[in-house]
Amino acid sequence: MPSRRLERSVKDRVLAGVIGGLSDYLKVDSNLLRITAILLFIISPVLMLILYIVAVFLIPKAGEEKPLAVSFELEKHLPLIIGLILIIAGAAILGSIAVISLFWIFTPFEFTVALRIIVAAILVIIGAIIAIPQLRNL
Repeated sequence: MPSRRLERSVKDRVLAGVIGGLSDYLKVDSNLLRITAILLFIISPVLMLILYIVAVFLIPKAGEEKPLAVSFELEKHLPLIIGLILIIAGAAILGSIAVISLFWIFTPFEFTVALRIIVAAILVIIGAIIAIPQLRNL
């Protein structure tokens, strides 16, 4: 029996093919894994972003021997790095606001909280605009 290998999918991909490759490896429907990933992203956006980024760099693309981390060129992937940093920073700000908002009964809603939400949303949107096309090309 041939051994199976975890690879990023080329055919079943939305961004970089991580979920499609994982579904092929686990023999599970990719839509089910995508829904699970979205739910986990809602629960912990920063952790899911970090896990996805690590998977993109450590899991090789289908048909390639080496993962992206081995053949990484900083100049070529700089927009991706900048976009991901912006997304993670925005998600971290939103996460800290969510933790603080658990105690909203005890503290009044302040203008600074609204401003932080706006800044975090802008960071995530700009980061996504920069990173998503780069992820699709990996």
